[in-house]
Amino acid sequence: MKISIVYHSCTGRTAAMAEIIKMGMEQVEGVEAVLIPVDSFAENEEAYTKELNESVGVVFGTPDYYASESWQMKKWLDTCPVSLGGKLGGAFATSNVPQGGPVTAIESILKQLIVKGMLVYSGGTSLGKPFVHLGPIATGTELSGSDLFPVYGKRFASKAMELFH
Repeated sequence: MKISIVYHSCTGRTAAMAEIIKMGMEQVEGVEAVLIPVDSFAENEEAYTKELNESVGVVFGTPDYYASESWQMKKWLDTCPVSLGGKLGGAFATSNVPQGGPVTAIESILKQLIVKGMLVYSGGTSLGKPFVHLGPIATGTELSGSDLFPVYGKRFASKAMELFH
């Protein structure tokens, strides 16, 4: 079962968190996770489109830009060449500061996923600690909060396996 992680990263921090989510996902037997950076989508469109079409779930990652997702991620979501309807969707964010911005960036992405017909994932508090409400957030140059990312990846993959296997 395939799951994709689509992300935009300027400094490498969001890419690093995408890698950690991927590792968490691949702890679930039978899951193959694929990383898709939006910056290289155009030159690999055929291969990445195939990966997305085969994926039962997609997680989207963005740096926080002024309390929203990056314009690159917004543009990619606005022009996504793949039908995402019926797939499991989720989001994560990285930020220099923890106050509000990364949460609203995730919320912005989740709203777009709902409009596209995705099933939006949140373990919320139902799975116990660590709580990951809307999606994991890593802040600062030390990426505090990054311990949530493998947990989120594993939980997301487990829910995708439950729903689609």
